[in-house]
Amino acid sequence: MATIPKKWLQRKIADLESCREDIPFGLDENDHNMLIALKIALTSLEAKPVAWTDDEELRDVKQYGFGEIFQCPPDKYADPRRVIPMYREPPAPAVPDGLVRAVRFYEQVKRENPPVETGAWKDAVDWVLKEACQAVNIGIKGE
Repeated sequence: MATIPKKWLQRKIADLESCREDIPFGLDENDHNMLIALKIALTSLEAKPVAWTDDEELRDVKQYGFGEIFQCPPDKYADPRRVIPMYREPPAPAVPDGLVRAVRFYEQVKRENPPVETGAWKDAVDWVLKEACQAVNIGIKGE
């Protein structure tokens, strides 16, 4: 796994959004899908916990079927090794290496070739979309 900095994602999103505004008909389908994948990745990096619990409460859930969760962050006296943040959706702390390589390949192909729906261009876009979907654990239509 490779860590993608938040600033890198923000810069790529800003670049695609500025291209969308500069082009009369907006982004093509591939760039639009790339923008969506990057926004999903950024959202998962910015995820905030919605509640907190600890290992004792989780043991109670297993033993008794219920446990306590806390709506506010733990105070400064809480043992940070026992505090367990709970998220609405699991945050993505790192991006798979395959997605990083796919995005780099896409950018290289985009620099070297005009956008067409065949050949290396299509391969690059398909690879990025496949890796992005795998990164967020969703299926790809047709597979």
